Amino acid sequence: MFWILVAALGFAILLAAQMRMLLSIVLRRALADKFGGKHKDARYRTALFEVGRGAPTSEDTLYLTTEYPRPLAHLALARRVSLIAPGLLLIVVLAGRFALGVFGP
Repeated sequence: MFWILVAALGFAILLAAQMRMLLSIVLRRALADKFGGKHKDARYRTALFEVGRGAPTSEDTLYLTTEYPRPLAHLALARRVSLIAPGLLLIVVLAGRFALGVFGP
């Protein structure tokens, strides 16, 4: 059971990182198509950073929240998982080491 939890949490961490990267690229390209410029502009990176952190303040964040609510929900989920899963993995590994005696002396 221990190794299944470790594998599942490791997979969740990797999947969240992949989702964050891919969704970021796709949404920045959508902004670049709508407003011009390159998808690597700091303006679009800032817009993605601000999305989900309060009410939309710029034209970019307003466009994303109205046109792409589902990808933004996936991005928020990936952000939460990438914050919570490493802590859970550490807890599971420590529990396996000290409470369950999975590895060590």
